[in-house]
Amino acid sequence: MKYLKLLISVSFLSLIISCSVNPVTGERDFVLMSEDAELEMGRKYYSQILQSQTLYQDPKIQSYVQSIGDSLAELSHRSDLIYRFTVLDSPAVNAFALPGGYIFINRGLMVYLSSEEELAAVLGHEIGHVTARHSVRQISQAQVLSIISYAVAREAGSAAGDLANIASGALVAGYGRDMELQADSLGAEYMAKKGYSASGMMDTISVLKEHELYSTEVSKRRGSNHQTYHGIFASHPSNDNRLKEVIKKAGSLGKDALESNSLNYLKRIEGMTYGDSEAAGILRKNGFYHKDLDIRLIAPDNWEVLNTPNSLIFIAPEGRASLQVSVSDQVRKETPKNYLSRLTWGEVYQSKELKLGGHQAFLTLLEENSGTSRVAIVFKDRRIFTFYGTTEKNGFDIGEFDNQFLSIIESFRDLKTTEFELTKPLLIKSYKVARGDSYSLLAGKSPIPFDPESKLRLLNGDYPDGNLDVGTWIKIVE
Repeated sequence: MKYLKLLISVSFLSLIISCSVNPVTGERDFVLMSEDAELEMGRKYYSQILQSQTLYQDPKIQSYVQSIGDSLAELSHRSDLIYRFTVLDSPAVNAFALPGGYIFINRGLMVYLSSEEELAAVLGHEIGHVTARHSVRQISQAQVLSIISYAVAREAGSAAGDLANIASGALVAGYGRDMELQADSLGAEYMAKKGYSASGMMDTISVLKEHELYSTEVSKRRGSNHQTYHGIFASHPSNDNRLKEVIKKAGSLGKDALESNSLNYLKRIEGMTYGDSEAAGILRKNGFYHKDLDIRLIAPDNWEVLNTPNSLIFIAPEGRASLQVSVSDQVRKETPKNYLSRLTWGEVYQSKELKLGGHQAFLTLLEENSGTSRVAIVFKDRRIFTFYGTTEKNGFDIGEFDNQFLSIIESFRDLKTTEFELTKPLLIKSYKVARGDSYSLLAGKSPIPFDPESKLRLLNGDYPDGNLDVGTWIKIVE
């Protein structure tokens, strides 16, 4: 009990010592971190993100985002900080802030915005998290809640409750409704002071809500879950009275509004990468093309392809089956059959050694405790391509999908000379709507894989059923 008493005493003493004035509210917060410690934490995680994530390689875009962010930050409650705004080369619809003024936005979110005002809303929202010290307050709460469990674990001689992991866990846990609403309010306030319309925050949240609705639909179709940027409200933002009230209040603080020019923003992002980068491999219709790996794979009709950092996943309708493709380095001189035999305890049957696209391969069914899986191993250019197909019922229904698994595996081959053009990323282009155009018509010409009409609507704020107006400029993908 002496450890418990000591740690509890220290924790409450820290709470008293670390009581500080919140820069936004002027009220006193109980936090376990000084501003110097906050800034040091931000530097640490910023460095880690730069090592693990890829920056979007367009100096003009980086400079543009930094300039918009700076113009808002200098009007914020913590204008004494130096803010860094960074665009990441990720297709995910996301933005986030680290303690101390390090703010990131993915290109995947930028392409769904339709005006500079909406970009300012996202950056203002993230600045709001920094100025209100949301991450610091969240980390402090996590520390307080964990201090007793740590003490008990220490007393019991357990390694559980490692305080070193508390801060990083709190940073990725997401904010609650009240903090998100406050960040919206602060972002709208900074926008209004700059001259943007505070209602631009509502427009931006509506864009995000549309994306959430679509993502929910896709997740149901895949039989999976999804995460949403911002912690979008349960109802449409236009029906949220608290949100409307804070935006109205913020708008009263503003000056004459800047002209909102969506075409100017469209020209800024024209040529921006849409979807996956060339380094990750490109999806076009039902095909996957990867320049560095020099491979092509084709999905069955109505199957989706999910390109993740660690694997390529082919997903059957309703998520009833999936086939995962992963790549690793070959380190031994052996056959694909020997490689698989070293790694599995299961029973293989209906096996055969063959060539796929001219490369050594081993094809088999694998019986494990969880059921039957379709497995293929391909050796190519000192790399090992592993195909692993299962069903939602842990492999027991594999016969229904095995032909589709085999069609994916057997489509594996090197790129043809004419296909290297297909390894280049899809790009955002501006397009002036002509008479007779419709989203359905444009989707039929689009290279966007899976749901091209829905995605074109999302890109232009017309999801799920908005119409095109002749003569207006919209975003398409080429």
